[in-house]
This record gives sequence, structure tokens and C-alpha cells, in this order.
Amino acid sequence: MYKKHNWFSGLRNICTFNRLRQNCDLMVYFETLNLCLIANLAQCKLTGKCFEITYVSYTKRYGQHKKEKMRRLILYILTFITITAFGQEENEKVLFVVDSIPIFDELTKEEGNLPEELVDYVNVVTNKADFGKYEIYDFDKIAFVFTKEYSKRSDELKKIPTFPNKFYKKEGKYCLKGSSKPYTGRYFEYYLTGFKKDEGFLKGGIDDGHRKTYYKDGNLKLSRNYSKGVKNGEFEKYFSNGKLDYKGVYKNDKKVGVWRRYYSTGTLKHETIYKAGKQKQTDLDKKVKSYFSKGQKLFAKANYEEAVIQYSKAIDLNPNLNELYFHRSRAYLYDFKFDKSLIDCDKAIELEPLYKDAYSNRAFVRIRKYEFKDGRILSQNKEVTVYASKNNVEIPIEEKTKICNDLRKGYELGDTKPMIIEAIKEYCE
Repeated sequence: MYKKHNWFSGLRNICTFNRLRQNCDLMVYFETLNLCLIANLAQCKLTGKCFEITYVSYTKRYGQHKKEKMRRLILYILTFITITAFGQEENEKVLFVVDSIPIFDELTKEEGNLPEELVDYVNVVTNKADFGKYEIYDFDKIAFVFTKEYSKRSDELKKIPTFPNKFYKKEGKYCLKGSSKPYTGRYFEYYLTGFKKDEGFLKGGIDDGHRKTYYKDGNLKLSRNYSKGVKNGEFEKYFSNGKLDYKGVYKNDKKVGVWRRYYSTGTLKHETIYKAGKQKQTDLDKKVKSYFSKGQKLFAKANYEEAVIQYSKAIDLNPNLNELYFHRSRAYLYDFKFDKSLIDCDKAIELEPLYKDAYSNRAFVRIRKYEFKDGRILSQNKEVTVYASKNNVEIPIEEKTKICNDLRKGYELGDTKPMIIEAIKEYCE
């Protein structure tokens, strides 16, 4: 008997669907009968408010996979591309090829998301004689998916080799598959959506020249220069909103000169001078770092009051560092001084509106504030105070909305820890 998994928001992903279907039965819920019928010719039946469709696994390998790997695999299923006129029978094995790249293995969460609106067209091949180079694999059908971005590329661009499917590494140098000679020329790497992820130039199999990396929405993320595989020249990193994060110069893979760091608002955050890769700290920087380090050590020992004092001394010297307010807010939180903790969270976010950890922390400050409101002290000594927290505490709607907004913002910015996901389910759904 195979394990079944329930999905409640319309499964729409091709990336790991084929692989997952080999390992377990899938019970999928679609919001409309039309989606259910398009996705599969299997029987659709009304289950509650959704239409249920069941895919039955076609191998017995489920028991051979560790539960943790399966949980990771399931997590990566974000959307499922609807394939019209694609009649998938039970026990069929289907290979998905996206923009000429076959999807054999599970992808990362970042890679494994292909919304339907970004797909140009799908071609399903059922005749094995037409499988071409994929004929050697044990599949019944191949679904060739082409994104709109891929369709926009010129024939010349399509000829330029792409990572990772066209390359392999030999003795630290990249070679084209089918060749033992280190590659020289341009290269690209693309997201599953068809947008550029990386572009650069290899000379003798190693980076040489200008290299760029992009966010999924097309905004520039990194710009750097290489000489024979070593960073040389200007280096720039950008926030997801397009603003400059920091910039400086490398010489023989070491930072040199003035490096400037900015907030995502465009405000200068800090300047640091480097010589041959070594940071030249000012007396002010040394004092701030010393107080902060002391605060961190005290926090680790649960001495929150003293930690606050050290963080505050650092803030007095440099009131424009968002990290100082964030860490002091955590000390206040653990010391049950929730209102002061919220003030510091607000300040950290005011300085850096894309500070994911501050959003998550602010959400939990509000949660704990109500959980421990009027909390009864169970025991107390010189070192430890134990409070009784409330279960199923009622949080005002306006406060719950703030909690939910912060949790979702933190998640959107990249804070995807399990505790954040669970909190979103509890307070937002």
C-alpha cells in the first residue's frame, strides 16, 4: 500500500511531478472540474468543495526513499503546468524537457517554480521513435515545454552553451560534454522560467572577463570581473529592488581601496578601507565591534539585561546600523520587554526595509506579547525566571493582521525556516 499525499491549492508543477509520481500515490485537489479533467484523463469525482484526482504510483520504490528526502521533494512542488490534450494514463512514465533541458532530478525551491502564464507552448511526444537522444531512457512520453522567454531568444543565443546541462568539470576546468578540451567562449545559465540567471565568458575552462548574475525577475544581482579565474576589477552587488547593496574593487582576489555598503533605500550605510584584503578599522569601528561582541557573548549566556547595555553602547556610537537594533530587540524579547523590542524592530526595518530577520522577529514579539500577557511566574531565582504562557490566546484582529503581514514579508524576503511556515499557517490561514 503506497502512501498518499493531499494537495489543497491546485497542483501545478512539472519539475518534480514525474519523479514524485514514481515514489508515491498522489491525491490532488483541483478547484474546478475543468482543471481536473485537463490534468489527467483519470476519473474525477467531487470531494467536498474540490474535485479529487488520484495518481497511482507505477514503481515500488517508495519504501527505498528516506522520509526526509521525500519531504524535501514534496516541498519543491510549487505549481503544476496544465498540459492540454495530454492524456496521461496510469503507470505511464513521462519525462519533462523544459527549454531543451531534461528534468531528471528534483530542483531547489528557487528553481522549481514555473507558472503557467510563462509557458509559450507544450509538445507531447508519444512515439518512441521520435524520442531522439532520449530514446535510451525508460519513458512512455516526453513533454517538451517551451517558455515564452525561450521563444524570444534568437537562434544565435540558443546556440550558446548553457549551464549545467552542456558542461562538465575536469581538473578544475569546464569542458563541453563530448569534448575533453577546456571550453572558451560565452555561456549562459537560465532559470526554469526562461529568464537569465547567469552569463559570462570562459577562457580555457575558467572565468575570464565580465560575469553577471540575475534575480528571477530579471533584475541584476551581481556584477564582477575575472582574470584567469581570479576576481579582478569592480565588484557590485544589488538588492532585489535594483538598488546598490555594496561595491568595491578586487585585485588578485583581494579587496582593495574603499568599499561602500548601502541600504536598500539608497542611503550610505558604511565605508570600509581595505589593503591587500585586510580591513583597516577606524577607532570608532573597533569600539562598536567590541561592544557588539560583548553583547553577543552575554546574550549567549542568557544575560539579557547586560547584553542590552552593551548593544546600547554600540548604538550610541553608531546609531545607523540596523543589525545593532535587531540584536537589541532580541535581547529585549527574551527579557520579556516586548514594547521595547518592538521599537527596536521598527527602527531596524526603518533603516533597512528588506531586512527579513527583523520582520520575522517583530511578528514573534507580538505573538509572545500576548502569549505571556499577565503570565504567571512559576519559579524565580537569581538567574532564571520561569513564566506560564497562555495557550490558544486571543489576539486582536488588527494585531493579528500585523503579525501575518510581517510573517509573509519575512518569508517573501527569504526567511523560510519551518517555524515561519508553521506560524504563517497558524496566524494567516
